[in-house]
Amino acid sequence: MGSAWLTWLALPRPAVARAAALPPTAGQARRVSLAAPHGPPFLAALLRPDSYTHAADDLQLYETHISWVVLAGSYAYKLKKPVDFGFLDYSTVERREAACADEVRLNRRLCPDVYLGVAHLCARDGAFFVGGPGQPVEPLVWMRRLPESGMLPRLLATDAADAALMRRIARKLARFHAAAATGPGVDEHGSLATVRANWEENFAQTRPVVGRVLSAAAFEGIERFVRRFLDERAEMFARRVAAGRVRDGHGDLHAASVCVEGRRVQLFDCIEFSARYRCADVAAEVAFLAMDLDHYGRADLAEAFVGAHVQASGDAELRALLPFYACYRAYVRGKVLGLRLGEGDLSPEEAEAVRAEAAAYFDLAWAYAGGLGGPTLVVTMGLPASGKTTLAHALARRLGLVHLSSDVIRKELAGLRPTDRQDVPFGAGIYSAAATQHTYAALRRRAARWLRAGRSVVLDATFGQRAERAGLRRLAARAGARLVVLHCQADDATLVARLVARPADPHTASDARLALWPALRAAFTPPDELAETIAMDAAAPPQQLVERALSSLLPGRVGVG
Repeated sequence: MGSAWLTWLALPRPAVARAAALPPTAGQARRVSLAAPHGPPFLAALLRPDSYTHAADDLQLYETHISWVVLAGSYAYKLKKPVDFGFLDYSTVERREAACADEVRLNRRLCPDVYLGVAHLCARDGAFFVGGPGQPVEPLVWMRRLPESGMLPRLLATDAADAALMRRIARKLARFHAAAATGPGVDEHGSLATVRANWEENFAQTRPVVGRVLSAAAFEGIERFVRRFLDERAEMFARRVAAGRVRDGHGDLHAASVCVEGRRVQLFDCIEFSARYRCADVAAEVAFLAMDLDHYGRADLAEAFVGAHVQASGDAELRALLPFYACYRAYVRGKVLGLRLGEGDLSPEEAEAVRAEAAAYFDLAWAYAGGLGGPTLVVTMGLPASGKTTLAHALARRLGLVHLSSDVIRKELAGLRPTDRQDVPFGAGIYSAAATQHTYAALRRRAARWLRAGRSVVLDATFGQRAERAGLRRLAARAGARLVVLHCQADDATLVARLVARPADPHTASDARLALWPALRAAFTPPDELAETIAMDAAAPPQQLVERALSSLLPGRVGVG
């Protein structure tokens, strides 16, 4: 199993974190040097190849707040720490044995060939070994090691995840939900009373971080949204319990719990230590992965996943609950990270990274709660190398926007991959006037479909002509959407320097290059006719640029930190 899985494994379970129960290392996985591991004496045995009955090359050790995980050859072993955080209790070897057995049993529901069983660290002849004869000392969850290359976060980072994969994941999840336990012992965890109590706990725990990673306007807006939703949908919650929509599910289904292994999709690492955090309305489970896909800036894949699950399950009502549960999942992620800041053991750089990620989740939660004020058409425009694509991606992941890029659509219409280079003269080939007109028309059509479906959109294109920008106004008016135009601009020296560096970027879809700069500059007409335009200083630090854009998009938001 790869490092992406381990990164998320370190985070407290999303509904678990309690202010008094967060352990010191919560929120971060740490790879441990094999030469100097900290832990019980027998931990060192897991780092010796001769301790195993199988080949144990490529040994790696990771530590989380609740376990040590060793990657050894073709296998992975999880050793639970003797800790008691209230929401889980591994304080005795008997409890750890039972927890290991539960983890194997519950995860086999979804990936029986990954969770191989409970192994034991055994004492023999004054040394410790994994398995074999001797006195059992500690139980271990024994797993088959999954390929890092197939982890969903890796696939998302390399643009290897697509709608077809989302449909496969959705169908597998729907089949699992259909067979999962429901009824007494499960239903109460999806009841209105339990959901309300979970939210009240969240609000109480996050009040100390308001103003630091969560603006007062966002806190109040989310609180209003949640309480109104619970008051107005009480009948829906009762109906879904009665219809068997509350299931003993996975409980922690985010991107890093998904691995593609050939033709198989593995959904692993479910919650084993508490039915309260594992059992919920299936809408809450679907919302978790959908939220995580939004957080990766892939709202299009989130929609593909949700649509396929609705089709496979026949649960059309799920969509009405999706923003509510997605808000919950994003809010809890923000809470866990926000509370992490108060533990005092982070370097300034680590603290800033945690703060920024917490704020990103809270912004996403506010967007689900209606913080944008309705359907919104955001446009990031400007000359090539002005940072409009970077800003668009950041806003997409912070607000759950569908990101549509003219560079990507232009290549797609020509039957090319986004990164296929087109070294053609200005105004020629796929950059001819006709091709550009075709590209912008396709951009508007796709945006219109998303807006009609209730999704806000960010368009990422130069929009250097008045006619192209006039189309934006018509699009927003027909869709009943608020139009916000962010004009990214910088001095020529900054833009030229970026164009010089661009050939070294293998991931960009843009073909703009230094040789084209004079023509590109001359062809661009500033958007002086658009009252909706907000000037963005593209030479500013990226986080500052994002904060200014967010303050323009979310009424009442002020910079936090």
